[in-house]
Amino acid sequence: MFKKKSKKYYFTIFLICLAIVTGLFFYFKSLVTKKTSILSDTLEEQVSKILELSTVKYNYTNVVSYRDNKKFNEMNIPFTSKGFLIKYSGYIKAGIDLETVEVNVKDKKSVEIVLDKPKVFDNVINEEDVYVYDERESIFNQLKIEDLYDVLVKEKKNMEEEVINKGLLNEAQKNAEEILNSFLQNMGFENIKILFK
Repeated sequence: MFKKKSKKYYFTIFLICLAIVTGLFFYFKSLVTKKTSILSDTLEEQVSKILELSTVKYNYTNVVSYRDNKKFNEMNIPFTSKGFLIKYSGYIKAGIDLETVEVNVKDKKSVEIVLDKPKVFDNVINEEDVYVYDERESIFNQLKIEDLYDVLVKEKKNMEEEVINKGLLNEAQKNAEEILNSFLQNMGFENIKILFK
């Protein structure tokens, strides 16, 4: 009878100890996960602030000529010519969208950053810098404000295509990678993976 009681007693103590050890294991495991999660969240905020610095701005100035004639059967009708020269300036900004940054801290030395590919944020022509020269019109074909507007819209699109072809988005990506690598290395990370999706 004493042996049965002592077996039950030891078994109960064993179960209690097992429950305590299991509870402590999961408690400390959740602390480690929370620490990594908090570090990832904090790092994500700092990365977002840094990416604002990696934005590339391209300033441009251009002169364009506009000519228009009324036509009949693909032939210009005399005395219906209109046109002007315009000089304009503006800027194009490209960078990384901060809303989509994902930071995954693997351990104290390893981190993975996932970013969207760079894109153009702004393409702005400064209205106060638009100068119109050499205006010509006829009573049969007068200049309208829409003519100027249409030319500027077309020029904005052309400039954007031109600077993208020259590597503006590649430059924005390179800037982001260099700044992030430097920042993360200063934080003590050695294995840094930066992915663009």
